[in-house]
Amino acid sequence: MTFASNGAVPVLYATWAYQKGGKQLESFGMDYDEMYQKMYDAYHEAANQNEALIADVGKRFYEEADKQYIFAEDGCHPNELGSKLAAQVIADVILADQATKTEVVIEPKAEDNDTRLRILYLYQMLLTQTDEDHTLSTKQITDRMMEQHHILVHRTTVPKDIDLLRAAGFEIIGERKRAWEYYLADRKFSVPELKLLIDAVQSSKFITEKKSESLIEKLISLTSETNADKLKRSVHITGRVKSENEKGYYIVDAINDAINTGVKISFYYSELNGKKKEVLRNDGKPYTVSPFDLIWDGDYYYLTGYCDEREAVRTYRVDRIKKQPELLTEKAVKKPKGYDVSKYTTEVFRMFSTDEAVDVTLLCDNCCMNAVVDKFGMKIKTRSVGEEQFRITVKVCAGPTFYRWVFGAGGKIVIESPIETRNEYREMLQKALNQL
Repeated sequence: MTFASNGAVPVLYATWAYQKGGKQLESFGMDYDEMYQKMYDAYHEAANQNEALIADVGKRFYEEADKQYIFAEDGCHPNELGSKLAAQVIADVILADQATKTEVVIEPKAEDNDTRLRILYLYQMLLTQTDEDHTLSTKQITDRMMEQHHILVHRTTVPKDIDLLRAAGFEIIGERKRAWEYYLADRKFSVPELKLLIDAVQSSKFITEKKSESLIEKLISLTSETNADKLKRSVHITGRVKSENEKGYYIVDAINDAINTGVKISFYYSELNGKKKEVLRNDGKPYTVSPFDLIWDGDYYYLTGYCDEREAVRTYRVDRIKKQPELLTEKAVKKPKGYDVSKYTTEVFRMFSTDEAVDVTLLCDNCCMNAVVDKFGMKIKTRSVGEEQFRITVKVCAGPTFYRWVFGAGGKIVIESPIETRNEYREMLQKALNQL
């Protein structure tokens, strides 16, 4: 028996990180922010999976810890003020939930109960057990209704119930063979479409392995059990390079909220050093950004926005954002005149860099056309140079990512201008040669 079956709504009491600088926190081998974020993520994921409310006392403690003394001497438990704060958070959550509900109790009539359940069970049976290649006959439906739900259905009742579902808008196909057989035709996704979506989830480095498995299970549930088994046999996740950032979903959600409400966000941005340890950019201080767009490119999510610290539009890889961004009350800066996310994606984003975009002219062998189109799209303007080459001018961030792409052509793509970009590329190649 679950809480929900009794009409109850579970409330998770999300506790707090230990007092900053305390001995108990040190014994855990993590800093205050890290412990807070791990607890925040765990509680919110548990609440999401169990459809529970969450009394986020931990978040309130995190916000108030620097403003007032709320811990007992052991640095773990709350003092009297902290206890009152926790109680207030719990009360606010329960009261807010109750305020949104108007309790309506409908007593089912005994004579109607089986009829209503029968229709629901029939739809569920057609949804999970039938498709174009797998039908159910009238007898199979009546037999399974008894076996699975202990409801006696006469064979003449099945067509009437089918017609009722059709009247509700469900496309149920009936085929006359030895007897009438039925299947549900109006699937939101075909099997090939689901396979494409599953492959996209599998191949995405941004989505963690744990979250990939959860999403794939949900996608598989959108088809019949027989097709679900086929899809499961083609799923292979283990061993793929995937993100370790389990906070990705919450980060994207927070950024999306900021874009929709038009406010700035503040976040810490990290990179890995030579020992695979995360280190914070911007001298360990948070960036303040007016978010413009979330863009999926290649394997990752990126955020574009105006950075207050850099006083320019910048791009950030979402999985490198350290923890869930803080939504500020300050209004976001408007997109600059001429900002075009599709143009920005083509010209700057694919050559991901913090450098400013410049016009670069390239001389390319004809065999490089596929690589150029893959990178810049079919609309790129090309000019033939003799029989074997063509020339293009593109706007890119002329940084290491761009130079690696040029080098990968094995000398078949030449940077013609500007001279500063040619020289920078030459210096990068020379440094590499000096290491040999």
